[in-house]
Amino acid sequence: MSAFLDSQGLTGHKPHESDPEWLANLRQQACGAVLASGLPTSKTEAWRFTSLRKLEGQSVSPASAMSGTEAVAWAKEQLGDDETLRVYLVNGQPIGESASAEGLDVTALDTIFLNDPDSLKAHLGKLAHSEFFAGINAALFVDGYALRIKSTHAGKPVHIVHIADATTNGHACYPRILIELEANAQANVIETYLSRAGQEDVCTAVTEVHLANGAKLDHLRVMEGDEGSTHLGTLAVLQERNSKYTSRSVAVGGKLSRLEIDARMSGPGAECHLDGMYHAVGSEHVAHHTLITHADSHCTSTEEYRGIVDDRAHAVFDGIINVDQGTKGTSAHQQNHNLLLSDTATINTKPHLEIDSDDLTASHGATIGSVDPDHLFFLRARGIDENHARSILTFSFVRSILDRIECEPVRDRLTAKLLSRLPYGDDIAELAK
Repeated sequence: MSAFLDSQGLTGHKPHESDPEWLANLRQQACGAVLASGLPTSKTEAWRFTSLRKLEGQSVSPASAMSGTEAVAWAKEQLGDDETLRVYLVNGQPIGESASAEGLDVTALDTIFLNDPDSLKAHLGKLAHSEFFAGINAALFVDGYALRIKSTHAGKPVHIVHIADATTNGHACYPRILIELEANAQANVIETYLSRAGQEDVCTAVTEVHLANGAKLDHLRVMEGDEGSTHLGTLAVLQERNSKYTSRSVAVGGKLSRLEIDARMSGPGAECHLDGMYHAVGSEHVAHHTLITHADSHCTSTEEYRGIVDDRAHAVFDGIINVDQGTKGTSAHQQNHNLLLSDTATINTKPHLEIDSDDLTASHGATIGSVDPDHLFFLRARGIDENHARSILTFSFVRSILDRIECEPVRDRLTAKLLSRLPYGDDIAELAK
């Protein structure tokens, strides 16, 4: 067994005393699956471009409980006032009070386990497959949040802020989120994952989303790492009839960040839209693996991911759209575009379709290139020096993704964050307004 798995405490792991029977069984099954499979290797198809050799030899113990007051204050300073309804987790555990508004309830999982555990039974642990890191989370998560949204909710976006705050080098945390929208409900939910500088942390996060008939969710997921942070995220979505799910992913920073999305449209007329933007520099590694399943007829999906990769960084995009047999009236389109800024940067991209139906319109494709010399010449001919012209074109390459973020203060902050990471980005900040 790898040092990483051994340090997690999976061997001889026992469910928590407060766990209901169904959760105890789920933890036991997840733990057994992880111990049987071990960590994925280069022979594991979905992981062949992402090496975990350094992680396997790392001893990373679960983070201890802490008050989190200072970490939350730090996060507030980083995020500013974004006009959202915020709740916080530090090392996977809620800090402060839960939140509620008309048609909205955000409650710590541990509170629900004590008062009404069977209300979580239908979806918690049932949407995300408990293998590899999602299995580690299922076995070891201590707490998290459940968001329940009714059709009467029409308030501010809900912002869940996760903070990885290592008290010692080499700690792990397991944030767990369940989002449930009732029939015809609408919501805007933001998840932000932050890692504090100067520490080694591994965040193994799982979010499960269920959309009932006619529900609509705009879901932004932001990963902001540090040079010592590893983020291994799983997002599982189940959609019923005529529901609409829109995902926007932003990944900037982190030694290793990886997001797996598994979205299943199980009712006719459902829509699923996945957008993503990533920027990797230095020796950072960022990976996105997506699976959209059209399990019923007259469903629509679109997917667009754009990335900028510089220095010795490595980016991976692996996207699958699966159209089940017997479905009709399917529309499925997927694209991945990458900008390579150095000769030593690496991009692996593999968009593909798996189709068992002939009643559909579908497309997929990928591009990898450098800054367009014609566009560069156009800007230089108008008196802009080469360095600033390159920065303008680089930012423009991904701006269309950022502009789709609905919450303006969050959009502005992430735009500024990206510009601060680009060469001469601060100099062109006025152009981004």
